[in-house]
Amino acid sequence: MTSHSYYVVMEDFGKRGLEAVVSPEATRRGIVSLIAGGNLRDIVFIHHVKDFSISDVTDELMEEAKALRELEPIDRQAARNDHNRDHAKNWGA
Repeated sequence: MTSHSYYVVMEDFGKRGLEAVVSPEATRRGIVSLIAGGNLRDIVFIHHVKDFSISDVTDELMEEAKALRELEPIDRQAARNDHNRDHAKNWGA
């Protein structure tokens, strides 16, 4: 059986209504980057769907995006390098 995992981002567009953005290719990091970059606004909720369970990760991802926005560009690069180094160390290159 195949394992499915994706994020659902519900945005509020006021009079135009709500829109759910569902992209199976989007990663947690990608969603955080979109929020930090201002590409996703007026978020109602973010759900992580994995197999047969749904988790509300709105607060977690919003906090991560806020922390990312507060970093200076050089700090963002250092954080990205740290993450890549940790990933290579833990999961192999």
